[in-house]
Amino acid sequence: MKSLAVIVTHGAYNNLLQAYQFAKIAADAGTQVNMFFRDEAVAKLTKEKVLDMQLSAAYMGRESKVRDMYREQKLHDLPALFRSLKDAGDVKLSVCRESIAYFEIEVECLIGELDEVQRAEAFWKEAVESADQVLTF
Repeated sequence: MKSLAVIVTHGAYNNLLQAYQFAKIAADAGTQVNMFFRDEAVAKLTKEKVLDMQLSAAYMGRESKVRDMYREQKLHDLPALFRSLKDAGDVKLSVCRESIAYFEIEVECLIGELDEVQRAEAFWKEAVESADQVLTF
C-alpha cells in the first residue's frame, strides 16, 4: 500500500490512540499517511486538553487501570506520539477548518504537531481520492 488516509472524528483518548497506532504501523511500513482530525477530535487537540485521557464509555469502571496501562506503555502523551509518527515517515496531520470554527478554537490553541488547517473538501481531494486505503475512527 502506498497511501493511507485516516479520518478521526471521535474525541475519546482511546479513539485518538487507536488512530495513531494504525497510522504508525502504516508509516513504519513506508506508507504515506495523511490524517485529518475533525469534530470531537479537534476539541481534544488543544494544548489545554490533549493530555486529558478521557476514555469512551466502553471503559467505564476501568478508566484508572487503563490510564495506568497507557502510562506504563508510554502511550499517555499524544503530542509525543504524533512527533514519533511524523518521524516514522511521510506523515501529514491536518485539522478541519470547519470543526475549529464549530468549537470556536483559535489555531494558536492547537498542538504544534499539526501541520495544517484545511477544509474537509480539500482533504478529500488531496488525500482521500488518491488513497489506497481510508480508515475512519
